[in-house]
Amino acid sequence: MIEVFVQQLEQIGEASTFHAVFLTGRAQPMSLDEKTIAGGCRCGAIRYSAKAPHNWAGNCHCDDCRRATGGPYSSWLGVSPQNVEFSGQTVTEYESSPGIFRGFCSKCGSPMTFRGDGWDDLAIMIATLDDPNSITPETHVFLRDRLHWVKYNEDFRLYDGLPGRITGEE
Repeated sequence: MIEVFVQQLEQIGEASTFHAVFLTGRAQPMSLDEKTIAGGCRCGAIRYSAKAPHNWAGNCHCDDCRRATGGPYSSWLGVSPQNVEFSGQTVTEYESSPGIFRGFCSKCGSPMTFRGDGWDDLAIMIATLDDPNSITPETHVFLRDRLHWVKYNEDFRLYDGLPGRITGEE
């Protein structure tokens, strides 16, 4: 019976999601370079689409991200700015620190983007995706700032700060 259902799903291209959800109990994340993703703000005034490849996905526990979003941490997807297309209302930006810009919808207040002087990527809030379950973060950064009650997946790449050229942590 299951094999027949899987064969039917394979014909319409849904077999991998079915296998992941039914056999493991969780949705299988899409590959970061698999497809175009789309999303928008809460009120719908801003929409976006981002063509693959997507460069990284991670959770940031820094104080600035927590305060900017009102959550215990923020989940971001890094994309090349030239691969993102926005429509509708323009994203409003706030310079939260020198050279750091946080984008949001000025109509509903939804936090949407993050960019910094010297950064190659534009970060998009994973929660603003039409299907936020399609991306699974693979990294936790600024764990030194993590709220003590937040649990995290130790199988992810873990950093006390920001990896790479800023902290030298790899």
